Parts: sequence; structure tokens; C-alpha cells
Amino acid sequence: NAAAAEMRERIAARLGELLLQRPGDVRLQRQQLLLSRAHISTIHSFCNDLVRENFYKLGISPDFRISDAVEMSLLRQEAMEQVLEELYETGDEFAGFAEFFSSGRDDSRLLRTVETLYDFVRSHPFPEQWLEQKEQMYLIPQPAKDTDWGKTVLRFARSALDYCASLTRNALALIEQDEKLQQAYSPALSADLAGISEQQKTAAQGEWDAVCQAVGAFRFERLKALRGYQDHPLKQRAAASRDEVKEVILRLKRLFSFDEAQCREDIANLAPLIHQLFETVRRFSSRLDALKAERRVADFGDLEHWTLRLLVRAEDGGYVRTPEAEELANNFDEVMVDEYQDTNEAQDMIFRAVSQREQNLFMVGDVKQSIYRFRQAMPEIFLRRKAAYPRYDPQKNDYPACIV
Repeated sequence: NAAAAEMRERIAARLGELLLQRPGDVRLQRQQLLLSRAHISTIHSFCNDLVRENFYKLGISPDFRISDAVEMSLLRQEAMEQVLEELYETGDEFAGFAEFFSSGRDDSRLLRTVETLYDFVRSHPFPEQWLEQKEQMYLIPQPAKDTDWGKTVLRFARSALDYCASLTRNALALIEQDEKLQQAYSPALSADLAGISEQQKTAAQGEWDAVCQAVGAFRFERLKALRGYQDHPLKQRAAASRDEVKEVILRLKRLFSFDEAQCREDIANLAPLIHQLFETVRRFSSRLDALKAERRVADFGDLEHWTLRLLVRAEDGGYVRTPEAEELANNFDEVMVDEYQDTNEAQDMIFRAVSQREQNLFMVGDVKQSIYRFRQAMPEIFLRRKAAYPRYDPQKNDYPACIV
């Protein structure tokens, strides 16, 4: 809120400076008059105003208030205790699930897992849809390389092996500066590079079992002893590069320690646990919503999701805007978002919903300054947009959307 107020003050100050320079400028005078009506706020202040104007459409109390952290923590604790008590009474199935997460009679790990997943899911515009989609990933048998997990690991393997090859080539170039060092270390480093190159080819083909076999079989040759080079800087740099390569390869060995059949079996074994975990999150969410409604309180996540209920609805794996969103979007000539690297999926959909098909949506951010991951900020949203937009060409000056 303070930042939003400061932004309004800075705009007012700048307009004042320009008017001193050009006192007869009618456009600047008009901008100064319009500033008081400009909607400059945090995302949650914007949502709060919109929700309070439309509470009757959402079926919520018009006199709700935003709870503080202590009150919300107590409500969460109460909701979790009620849900766990109900679930433990259902029988051995839930007890077995809880045992998977817990140590002895302590359920703290389970509680943290449920609350962490609950917070993460709420950062998405359609939490229930997200849970259903992710649960399906465990139920549909697929080759390991075609699962989302397999794709991620294979992509990491290709990147990691490229890194290892670069480090090894750099080490070989370093030792060329000293004949004795080259004679002692070149055979082992050259063998490293040859082995890494073979792994790169295998990883590029993307066959899971072949990558498992190639990574698992890789061995490092011993470096020859070299007297008098204990503190030699070239030797230390080459050895440090090789140690880094060994660490990366060891990590790959861990990631590819299960073959295709074992991966399928592991996913199948996880399916009932994931179902129980997601069901626990759903119950916790429902019970917490009921407790908040009784006390007429809300948190910032509620503001976002109530706003989304007003503006969009899920349809065919995507979303469509409501008449309310269409009407609201017509009120804004421009939608400008600051600190865009710290938004999440739910907030990003709000921005899109109140814009005019994103043609008047302007975002400013620096992904290197993203510090709110713990609040479910998703800097990858910023990176996806950056990758999707063409760069601005001053010669053409006609891009409807671009990165400058």
C-alpha cells in the first residue's frame, strides 16, 4: 500500500515539474486532473474493492474483514485438527497414508505437507482443476520419458552433460599451458570428455533405459601422480573442474538409478498416496473456508479467488471471461503491472481478465529481483512472456507486444 501511494505521489510530482516547464500544456493539465481517478493500488487492494462492490454476486458477507496472521494460523490449526480427526476415524487406509509422512505419533510432517500444497494450489486460478490434472498423471501409464517427471529429468541431464563437457574442455585447455601437467592429466581428462560425449548422444535420443545404462556405467580414470604440483594454480583449477564434473555425474546417477519398469511401479505405488493427499487438501480447504465464513474473515488468497470467480470461468482446459470482466476491461485504457516477476498464476489471470485481450497490458519487472517464492511468486511467468514476445525493432516500431 505504501508503494502504491508513493507511485501516485511520484506521478503527481513529475506532472507538476512538467507543468512548470510547459504551463499552457492542456494535455498535462488533463493528466493532472485525471490522476485522482487513476486506479493505482496493490493487487489485493484492487481485488478487495472489486469484491466488496460485488459481494452479492459471490454469496459472501458484505462486512468481511481481512484476518491477521495470528488469527489465520489459529483457524488453520482448528481446521486441520477437525479434518484429521474425521479422517482417522475412516479406518486403516488413512492411518497408513499418515504413517508414510509421519515419524512415530507425530503428524507435523503431514501437516506441513498438506498446508504447503494448499498454499501452492491456491496460487493457481483453478485449484480443483489443478489437483485433478496432477492426480491423473499418476493414473495413466506412460513410458518414463513421456511423463512430466521424465521430461524434466532428461532435459536436466542434457543441460548437465553440456555443462560437464564444457568444464572438461576448459580443463584440457588449461593444462596445455604446462607440459608436465598435460602429460599427467590429459589421458584421464580426454577419457572423461569421450565418455561425456557418448552420454550426450544417448541423452539426446531420450530413451530412458539407455540413459540409465550409460550414466550408470560411466567411470572416471585416476589422474596420474604429479610431484611438486601440490599448490600449482593450473593443477588446482583443472582438478576443481573435474571435481565439479564428478558431482554432477553423481547426481545424474542418482536421478537415473531406476529403469523404466521400476519407474512405472513407483508411480503406480504413489497413486493411492497422492489421491489421499489431495483429498486431505480438499477437505482442509473446505473446512477452513467454512470456519472463515462463520467468522466473516478472509485472507489475501480469498480476495484473489473471489475476484477470479467474478471475472473468469474454466472452460475446455482454458478460461473465458465473464460479462463483468468485459465491462471492467472497458474502463481501463492501460493496465500497467509493476514488479511482474513476483506475481503468481492467479494474479496473472486477473491482469489478463481486466485487460483488453492483453493488447493494453504492460508489465515491468526484473526476474533477478524475485524474492517472494515463499509467497508463491512464480518468476517463470515473467520468463515465459519474455520468451514469447519478439524484441522491439525501432526500424519497424509496429509490434503490438514486445520486449524492450
